[in-house]
Amino acid sequence: MTASADLDAEVGVIGVGSMGSMALWQTTARGVSAIGFEQFRIGHELGAGAGEGRQFRDRFLEEDVRGIMAEARDEYRRLEADSGRVLLTIAGSLTIGRPDSSLISELLARMAAEGYRPRVMGRREMSERYPQHVLAEDEVAIWDPEAGFVRPELSVVAASASALRRGARVEEGVTVTAIEPRADSVVIRSADRAWRVRRVVVTTGAWTWRLLGAAKPRGADLGRLLLTWFPTRNDDLFTVERHPVFTRVVAPGVTMYGLPSQWAGTARVGLAGPRSRFGDPDELDRVFVPAGEVRTVVNFVSRCMPDLEPTVIRTGTYLDAYTPDGQPIIGTVGDTGNVIVAAGFSGRGFKMAPVVGGILADLAIGQRSHLDIRRWSPDRFAP
Repeated sequence: MTASADLDAEVGVIGVGSMGSMALWQTTARGVSAIGFEQFRIGHELGAGAGEGRQFRDRFLEEDVRGIMAEARDEYRRLEADSGRVLLTIAGSLTIGRPDSSLISELLARMAAEGYRPRVMGRREMSERYPQHVLAEDEVAIWDPEAGFVRPELSVVAASASALRRGARVEEGVTVTAIEPRADSVVIRSADRAWRVRRVVVTTGAWTWRLLGAAKPRGADLGRLLLTWFPTRNDDLFTVERHPVFTRVVAPGVTMYGLPSQWAGTARVGLAGPRSRFGDPDELDRVFVPAGEVRTVVNFVSRCMPDLEPTVIRTGTYLDAYTPDGQPIIGTVGDTGNVIVAAGFSGRGFKMAPVVGGILADLAIGQRSHLDIRRWSPDRFAP
């Protein structure tokens, strides 16, 4: 669908990253004209969708998104077919901790409630099957064969490229300074130009609260996503086939995670929590990572992953928007109904990004999503 003569496009997408690239792809796949605005460049490393890999947890670990993960897998496969790239790898995952920890006990309870008999491994079996991890006597590991990881930067590029092939435009290096909704359109402004679209989708990640202003939920903030790379002592143990994604409770309130590295001779370990919090993206120092956070990861590697050299040789600092309840905001804001927002994924949204893109595309062309998104309504934070 081409835009009306007085419009630059039917749909404008501000922020062509994790969710925005998928919204562009899904919108143009529906035959609707779209224009994207990216203040940096496509596939940049400054937002949440970076770091070579994001976990794809397909079954029980995140109860609140289980209902859409089968669709997310199908959508990633569709994007792979469209782009010719390998984006989603299903190689299993390990969830490690003490049985009385909330992570492990809740995961086992959900599995039992649905009649699923998980593979639960103790210290001895783990030392035989996955010697990369040293467990305490009272720790267990739960195996999920249907989990894996997604390549975020490649996914963003693949979705954007597909949209461009279908006629989308992307304005890179353009910072949107204002959006002005009107009864029949939305004006998008930068420092030196304006565009007009019928509806606009705001997917600017950590910059969303700044752009939306009064629409920011009370208590919302930003969180640092820290990834670290360590040299391997035995490269064969850290291939994709032998080193699955893992999440591990280290201490109360402290959780680590890891993914196969795309950089040969290394493994990636991330600090899932506690995370540094910020009020504005400009507060984040991307060069100097707090020594305490790095020390927490190094101490974990020293104790629990003996086949890694406990020396950090690379760090990645990424930023995501967090909501008070840890659930995203997806829906319209304002009175005109033509400003749509997807934000606040709280560090765990990339696995469902192509599904979110489809939701946004439906809303942007005036249709209802086939999914029930009422729990993610921006109105839930209204005073």
